[in-house]
Amino acid sequence: MSRVFRAKFELLKTKIVKKKIFGEVAACVHVIEFQKRGLPHAHLLIILKPEFKPLNSDAYDRIVFAEIPDPQNQSYLYNLVLKHMMHGPCGVLNKDNVCLKDGLCKNHYPKNFTEFTVHTEDRYPHYRRRNNGRSVRVRNSSLDNRWVVPYNPYLLALFDCHMNVEICSMVKLVKYLYKYVYK
Repeated sequence: MSRVFRAKFELLKTKIVKKKIFGEVAACVHVIEFQKRGLPHAHLLIILKPEFKPLNSDAYDRIVFAEIPDPQNQSYLYNLVLKHMMHGPCGVLNKDNVCLKDGLCKNHYPKNFTEFTVHTEDRYPHYRRRNNGRSVRVRNSSLDNRWVVPYNPYLLALFDCHMNVEICSMVKLVKYLYKYVYK
């Protein structure tokens, strides 16, 4: 399992740094951790050169998605999102989920519906999560766009695994990520 993870992680770094799928990279920092059962996961911080940095909501929406894809037009991506990128359910739908602390989700799910991606000061963006009536059945609960973990469609289709993608452009958040990576 570790060898497969390493091979996929090296391919991910190649796609991001050498193939420049998000733009030209100025710096890349990562840390690989092993969970309690020995399963590896990575935290990767990519700093793009100034001319490639996403600066507005439209640029964010080209990189990060947080909605359930159309099952007719994007059936493969739809199945991947259902398999890997749906959070929970937690809270009222499942009081025993590990993400709950004092009855509230540590990851703040379910998120609010948002028609447009909104960038707030000192926080991660609130990605577009439209109330388009799409809902799916996951672990015996009906979930909608509020439960989708942010993802990049290209990376999700390429690696077929859970891969949370976030845009971090505020100095406070970058300092937190550096602290996390170098702890």
